[in-house]
Amino acid sequence: MFFLGLISLFSIVMASSANIYDESISRIAVNLSQAAYCEFSSWSCPTCDDTNILESIIDSHGDRVLLGYNTELKALFVSFRGSSSIQNWIDDIQVRKIYPYDDANIAVEKGFYKGYQNIQSDVFDALETIKNKYSTTKLLLTGHSYGAAQATLMAFDTLDSYDLLLYTYGSPRVGNKYFVNYFNTSTSLYRITHYYDVVPHVPPESFDFLHIPQEVWYNEENTQYVLCNDDFSSEDQTCSDSCGPTHCTSTSDHLNYMGIPMGSSNGLC
Repeated sequence: MFFLGLISLFSIVMASSANIYDESISRIAVNLSQAAYCEFSSWSCPTCDDTNILESIIDSHGDRVLLGYNTELKALFVSFRGSSSIQNWIDDIQVRKIYPYDDANIAVEKGFYKGYQNIQSDVFDALETIKNKYSTTKLLLTGHSYGAAQATLMAFDTLDSYDLLLYTYGSPRVGNKYFVNYFNTSTSLYRITHYYDVVPHVPPESFDFLHIPQEVWYNEENTQYVLCNDDFSSEDQTCSDSCGPTHCTSTSDHLNYMGIPMGSSNGLC
C-alpha cells in the first residue's frame, strides 16, 4: 500500500510537468536493449520489433551495438548490449575514476569509459551514415546494465548535436556530479530502475558517483512506476535508493525490465 500511495502522489505531481515519461517509447527501447544481446544473421528475434529497421551491427572488443531507424518514432536508434555474463560483471566490477574530458572536474568510471572508447569511432561513423540516409537528428539511445552505462556516455557526447532520447535500464552510476550536471539542459533522459535491482547501487555514492535523472522506478511486478523526484545534485531516497545498498541486492530484478527477461540466456535469443 505504501508503494501504491507513492505512485498516486508522484503521478499527480508529475502529470502537470512538461517532462513526461512515455511508456510506449520505453517499450520500444527495452526491446532494443534486449535485442542487442542476441546473435542473428537477419533481424529476427522475439524483441526485434518490426517498427525498427536495422542498419548496422558493430561487434568489437567484446561489445555489441545495434544501429538503425525506428519508423514509429521517426528516430535513429543506437542500442548497446549489456555484459554477456551479467553475474560475473556484477561480481567483478571495480571502481576506478578517470578524468578524460576538457573539463578536468568531470570524472567517469574508467572501465565503462574504456569500453566505450573501444567502439566509439565505429559507432559514430555508422550513425553518421544512417543520419544522412534518413535526414534526421532525432536519436534514441538505449541499453541495459553495462550497455546502459555505454548509452549514457554516448548521450554526453551527443547532447549538442542530436535531438536526444535516452532510455536506460538497470544502469550503474557512470560519473560524478560534474558529469551529471552537463545533462541539466536536456529533458528526455529516463533511467529506468526495477524494484531491488542491485546494479543501480554501484559504484556507491560514497565514492563520489551520482546517477543522472530522471529515475523511473518500477514495482516488483513491473506493473506500476513512480516518476522520482531526483535532480542534478541528488538522488530520490524514496525510489530505488529507499532500500539502501545493503538490501537492494536482487539480480533477478536486474534481469527483468517491464516484463522482458534481459540477457543472452533467457530464451529470447
